[in-house]
Amino acid sequence: MQQKNSEFVKGAIFGKVKNIMTWGILLIIGLISVVMTSCNSVSPRGTRWHEKYDFVADIPPIVFHYDHGMLAGSYPEDQETVAVRFDDVCAYLGHVCLCGAGGYRIVSLVVDSLHTSNEPLERGEFILVSSRDHTISDVIAYVLGIQRRQDLNKSNYFIDTTITAPRREYHYYIGFKETHTAVHVIYRKHQLIGHDAMDALWKIELSYDADPQSVSKEDILKYQRAMKDLVSDVVLGRRDDVFDIVRVPYEQVVSPLLHD
Repeated sequence: MQQKNSEFVKGAIFGKVKNIMTWGILLIIGLISVVMTSCNSVSPRGTRWHEKYDFVADIPPIVFHYDHGMLAGSYPEDQETVAVRFDDVCAYLGHVCLCGAGGYRIVSLVVDSLHTSNEPLERGEFILVSSRDHTISDVIAYVLGIQRRQDLNKSNYFIDTTITAPRREYHYYIGFKETHTAVHVIYRKHQLIGHDAMDALWKIELSYDADPQSVSKEDILKYQRAMKDLVSDVVLGRRDDVFDIVRVPYEQVVSPLLHD
């Protein structure tokens, strides 16, 4: 009888251990499932955007030297540069968009054009004159590390409304202070898909801003498909035919009219 009780107790204990192990295994499987689901909800390349924008991770960074980062002790030992990525621009704007792509691509072209040595250019040592007060020029200023100030002697970012241009054509004069070199960039945005198609997308955007419920699912998908294609074409350098960049005298950028 004592032996039977002993076997019964052992069996009960074994049964409990088995149950605990079973529940433990199920718990581990559940945790793995949650982690995998969470990972799958993020872009495979680790970006913060929808997977259709995975190409954002393929865009090379624009690297600048930056004295202020060294002064503040921001960088690891022996590092003197800061890399600004297209992903940073998207985070700055809050979304992936054509204005961000255009601004980033323009800076990339400008930096390549103004480079005269193997050393990266100094961030913050630029002057920007834009023909329009627009998000594109804000992105350019953000990447170059310059700001607009009411005191013109402290400002490095200007809007010159006297620059005339056709519709959807943007002009930027960008100078680099350290070498007194400058370029003029023209961005003919309408050449990407034409004015009519641009107008249609703009109409959808305005309607959505006024009332998201007023825009059909079909129009939203149309806008999203177009935006993905346009952004990738511009920022990956597939449509450089819409950009013109030429050297201009540095004095043309730092005109006395802008520093009265």
